[in-house]
Amino acid sequence: MHIALPSCLYLVTSNLRHLWPFVLIFLLAACQNTDPTGEAPPPRVPTTGLRPVAPSLNDSFQVGDVLELLVEEDATFSSTYQVREGGYILIPKVGRIPVNGLSRATAEATIKEKLQQGQLKEATVFVERQARQPNSTSANTGITANPRLMVYLTGGVSRPGQHYIPLSPNGSTPGVYETLLVTGGFSKFGDVSKVKIMRLDANGVRRQLTANVKRISEGDIPDVPIGDGDIINVPEKVFGF
Repeated sequence: MHIALPSCLYLVTSNLRHLWPFVLIFLLAACQNTDPTGEAPPPRVPTTGLRPVAPSLNDSFQVGDVLELLVEEDATFSSTYQVREGGYILIPKVGRIPVNGLSRATAEATIKEKLQQGQLKEATVFVERQARQPNSTSANTGITANPRLMVYLTGGVSRPGQHYIPLSPNGSTPGVYETLLVTGGFSKFGDVSKVKIMRLDANGVRRQLTANVKRISEGDIPDVPIGDGDIINVPEKVFGF
């Protein structure tokens, strides 16, 4: 049976037949823009214009580094030590301790364990990198270290052992008094009026110089410049009874 539709209804149904493709596209788009919960997804974060994250520098110790060691229980172990070609530091009465490639925390734990094996019942250890090898370039940063002179301190000083002393900004050589100050000063019984400096001459023989650091500190005489490889000995005062 054929039912005649009114002319106005016929026009509506005829137009809807042509609009179905557009209705379908709208419904598909609405489904794609919602998640299973029915909520619209968050807007996309743009991938352009973001600041890249710089990689962190390698903080492990390397051959050529100069380490500053502090042992709270026994100051005789507190000094500066260079990481040698074999990747270790050499501590008197302890021996070789490998530190190459270790982080600061791991190096502290390694040195602590070594000290407690035969020297101390308990050791509280702190380690800091003092400098790269003198006049060398760091493999990590490509930065050349400032020129430094290496000296050995012994006798009545606060921190005996090997030390690296930076040159002044104008390139001038530090003096003995300045060197003793920057490395921790003198011990309680150090006789600074008769400081001995052992220095290699052109023939490889060590010659002894004497510096009255007491008069230098008072401004009476000029400071005595140090040399690379100098051994500086502060004798201890002798008391008669």
